Amino acid sequence: MTLMESFSKAKGRALALRLGAAMLVLAPLAACSPRLDWRQVAVEGTPLRVLLPCDPQSATRPVELGQGMGTVQMSMMGCDADASTYAVSHFLVSEPSRAAEMLSYWQAAVLGQMNPGAPGQAPAGAKQLRSKEDGPFLPAGALNLPQSLRTTFEGVGPQGWKLTAHGVWFARIEPAGARLYHAVIYSDKPRTDEANNFFASLQLQ
Repeated sequence: MTLMESFSKAKGRALALRLGAAMLVLAPLAACSPRLDWRQVAVEGTPLRVLLPCDPQSATRPVELGQGMGTVQMSMMGCDADASTYAVSHFLVSEPSRAAEMLSYWQAAVLGQMNPGAPGQAPAGAKQLRSKEDGPFLPAGALNLPQSLRTTFEGVGPQGWKLTAHGVWFARIEPAGARLYHAVIYSDKPRTDEANNFFASLQLQ
């Protein structure tokens, strides 16, 4: 199943399910991926540029945010390389004053979908590893928010595989509101060097 097919089939009844599940559909890792060959990629429809070690696929679908925020178009771009999945996702909220709130909710959604637990039970959530690289993450041009951060976490994905992830969240003001971003690597082990390269390449033009 391709990224676009997986993304289009991600289901959920609430934002936490939708945002978290939309990221975790990427979790099946390529067993035979090429070695890393970084190239700069423009994230379509945004001022963001990023280095990726593979040719990405993209998809967009509507997500009902709730909390009085209405429906947004959530876009995702991602690919597999060296047994890891790299992804960047984003959406625009019309009320910039709520960017911090929505970043917090997005972070909780992604971490909450790890360790799904037994049928009928709530997800246990990811374990945050608190690596020395974790902390505030503020690309040039991003909103200076406490919720703009980098974190490393681990857990079990929906396929039952143990995953280690490196993720960042940030936001930027646009004429129509605030655009929220999330970049992440999912792998079978920590990929600190790759994450450092990936996240350092995130540039808002």
